[in-house]
Amino acid sequence: MAGAHESTGFYGGFPQVSEFSLLKQKQRDRYKRKRRSGRLARQVSAMVAAILFVAVLLKGSVVEAFYVPSGSMNPTLRAQDYILVEKLRYGLRVPFVSSTVVPWSQPERGDIVVFRRGDDPKTSLDESGEDLVKRVIGREGDLVEISGTQVRVNGEVLNEPYAEWGKPQVVPLTFAVPQGALFVLGDNRADSFDSRFWSNPFVVREQVVGKATVAYWNGHSADTPMRLTR
Repeated sequence: MAGAHESTGFYGGFPQVSEFSLLKQKQRDRYKRKRRSGRLARQVSAMVAAILFVAVLLKGSVVEAFYVPSGSMNPTLRAQDYILVEKLRYGLRVPFVSSTVVPWSQPERGDIVVFRRGDDPKTSLDESGEDLVKRVIGREGDLVEISGTQVRVNGEVLNEPYAEWGKPQVVPLTFAVPQGALFVLGDNRADSFDSRFWSNPFVVREQVVGKATVAYWNGHSADTPMRLTR
């Protein structure tokens, strides 16, 4: 006589799983997915924060793009040029600080620099808060003399193939550059508001943001080739 055997129910030889066990498993799976998604979100946030930090550091300390709104530096820089400015050339600058923190070199005569200066109350043009770009002509201790279409520094005539005068300087001008300061001119001498016209004609060394190195794009003529600023 065949022995009786216990029925295994609908699932045959597989153990039956209660609804409560299935619910607990689903909860565990949901919790694991939430932890994985939370970990991924934190990793992405950390990566974005790191990228933003590096971008701010580079912009504030190493190199920054600037826009040239006018033609005061023609023909070297044209109106609507976009230029790259090397901030580490003359000293250490840090984000959100308007002046050089640790200077280690001086701009050379002929360098094209970007700088900021306060409002000149004796002129009608308010340039405070603007990024200005001019060429360094005189450094501390220099004697700058301007007459006709010539600039003399310490008695020697500067060779300026970049300069466009238009009308000559009728009234001779003389400037003695004090310590820690620069005398600057635009290359387009007929259309540049620069050291010749400011009541304080000098740029304080710490106000220099950096040296313009490359004009990489022009907003008016997109086919303008990239060029070095000299």
